[in-house]
Amino acid sequence: MRRVITMAGANTDGGASVYYRFEDGTGRVHIVQSLSEVPAAQRGRAERIEYRAETQLPSLSAAGRPGWQMFGLGFGVALILVLLFFRLPNTLRWFLRIALVGGVLALAASAYFGWIRRTSGLATTALASPTALIDDAKSAVDKMNASMRAQQQQLQEIEKSK
Repeated sequence: MRRVITMAGANTDGGASVYYRFEDGTGRVHIVQSLSEVPAAQRGRAERIEYRAETQLPSLSAAGRPGWQMFGLGFGVALILVLLFFRLPNTLRWFLRIALVGGVLALAASAYFGWIRRTSGLATTALASPTALIDDAKSAVDKMNASMRAQQQQLQEIEKSK
């Protein structure tokens, strides 16, 4: 008997993981990774179980960028903000200076969040908000929970078929 089960993350190389399930003479269930591990007397009744990996969920990593590049980007934005703050004419009031610097900072943060979403494959827009990142994380958790529920149902079906 052959059973194919699809489970997220079961095998990351895109292939399938194969296991064999058999009962020994006392009725105890065993699951092994190779048919050679099944005793010769039970090989005819051994059940082949194949786990195929589903598509991987997107990650929210910085797409493998070295830390010094991210540090350089942040340092450059901070330098621009400081230069902007001190180069504004003295006739502008402090609150207007702070408002301009805050606007540039908000725009830079939005561009950074958009870059994170683009590099992780979640969006193509240039700008994003922290809420968009949180929504992406919630969506990933929902997908993972649904996948885990499906796996639990499949495992329960296997147990019932004993």
